[in-house]
Amino acid sequence: MSCFGSTDGAISITAPGGGSGSWQYSINGGGSWQASGNYTNLTPGTYNVQIRDAAYPTCYKVLNGSLTITQPAVLKATVTSTMVSCNSANDGIINITGPSGGSGNYEYSIDGGTTWLATSLFNGLIPDSYDVRIRDAANTACEIILNGGLDITGPTALSVPW
Repeated sequence: MSCFGSTDGAISITAPGGGSGSWQYSINGGGSWQASGNYTNLTPGTYNVQIRDAAYPTCYKVLNGSLTITQPAVLKATVTSTMVSCNSANDGIINITGPSGGSGNYEYSIDGGTTWLATSLFNGLIPDSYDVRIRDAANTACEIILNGGLDITGPTALSVPW
């Protein structure tokens, strides 16, 4: 599986031999059979993989009674921010810490996924709204929004009423 919650698992049964020379395959313990040994779009779970002789359906063999397809843990991280110190300053900070899940290598974005960086510390920010995300660097389609509207703000301009 490429991502937590995805349905892209696969089982491929290759190089069968014996019997009459034509085979059928099952991944649900013989509940249903098909002529191809290729199964795609599978969810995480345990599969009972079997082969049988198509000419003699009572002749079957359990290839793996508990083949498990797993998935990586869900992506997550903690986001903290530091607001701009003075009006018109550009010293805001977004820090993403404690990433976990996926393959263990991460990329980060604060612009909704337009730009991805290996760094999780973004500084020199102006007051604005930021869309903070993490993705699995090994499976870039695996992406999580950590905070879709993180506002970095600053104080109002200094003024003196005369």
